[in-house]
Amino acid sequence: MKLAWQQIGEGPDLVFVHGLAASRAFWFAQYALPLAGRYRCTLYDLRGHGYSEAADAGYSASAQADDLAAVLDEAGIERCGLVGHSYGGGVALEFAVRNPQRVSSLCIMDTKVNALQPRQMLADMPYLSAFEIEVAKRSGIDWDREEQIGLRFLEAVARLKTSGEEIPTRDSVTPFGEGRGALRTARAWVELIDKPGVREELLMAGADAQTIASRLADVRLLLIYGELSRCMPSCRSLQGLLPKAEVEIVPGGGHFFPLSHAQSVRSRLEAFVAV
Repeated sequence: MKLAWQQIGEGPDLVFVHGLAASRAFWFAQYALPLAGRYRCTLYDLRGHGYSEAADAGYSASAQADDLAAVLDEAGIERCGLVGHSYGGGVALEFAVRNPQRVSSLCIMDTKVNALQPRQMLADMPYLSAFEIEVAKRSGIDWDREEQIGLRFLEAVARLKTSGEEIPTRDSVTPFGEGRGALRTARAWVELIDKPGVREELLMAGADAQTIASRLADVRLLLIYGELSRCMPSCRSLQGLLPKAEVEIVPGGGHFFPLSHAQSVRSRLEAFVAV
């Protein structure tokens, strides 16, 4: 399995893990570049994303924690600060549970932890943007009965994009936005999610609550979640399991607050890892 990765900067190691249907470019301009003067930032593409190879299986957070270990080994990184957004936070969490000695700090941004939040219903969404409302109308999905809103929404947006249907309420941080790579990324996501078994793997529970609590008890942890997050059940569960964790709620932040609120989030992250 060939995984694409890059490094920028010098200093203590920070490793960034992006979410589903994104790539390492998610972190580059707003995080890696500004932090490169003080940290060696490593970014990589999850399997089946960006310039990394795809495979028929191996998409659970647990399996992709092994991919992360392989990237660190190839890059010569023995210990690092880990930063993960969305599904990338789940991958980082699984890696830290297995390898706490290799993690100097862990920052999880708006991650749904499958073992702690097995379902994600419409009732978990405190707010719907105009874009989300429009996608819901056009998708033909019964959202009231859907148990995995986040993953299903990402799929619906990709399918609308590949069909050529544009949604005027799209904003700068919605999935598969404008730009030359948007359609290519949407097509790649549809192809990936349609592979037999991939959807089920993405929803697999990783480490259970007891394991998370025991293995991460001494790992410095920062939980950053949006005020409008649909993943707050995961945040609250992690708080309960790991009472020493620092928690930051981004005012007005939705799922993609690392981009929409980049400056304040980056400042909070930097203050955390600098300790």
